[in-house]
Amino acid sequence: MKFELSNRAKADIKAIVRYTLENFGSAQAEEYIDGLYYSFELLTDNPKIGREWKAGRRRYIYRMHHVYYRLTPESVFVTHIRHASQSPL
Repeated sequence: MKFELSNRAKADIKAIVRYTLENFGSAQAEEYIDGLYYSFELLTDNPKIGREWKAGRRRYIYRMHHVYYRLTPESVFVTHIRHASQSPL
């Protein structure tokens, strides 16, 4: 199984990188994003590790971010990523 990112998820990652760079520096931004991508890989190996959320979607928590995804026959499809303080959409 592989993971795929929606356009919204890609935009969310860019926003996370931008925020982390501005507030915590490049080393922290790199470490955080590496960990986020590791989470995507973890989900491909254990797709049901995240909790059921709603409408066939699941949620996995990585530090302060919630990764929302759904399972397809071929992949873990990440729909969006939100900070814990944000509305899940």
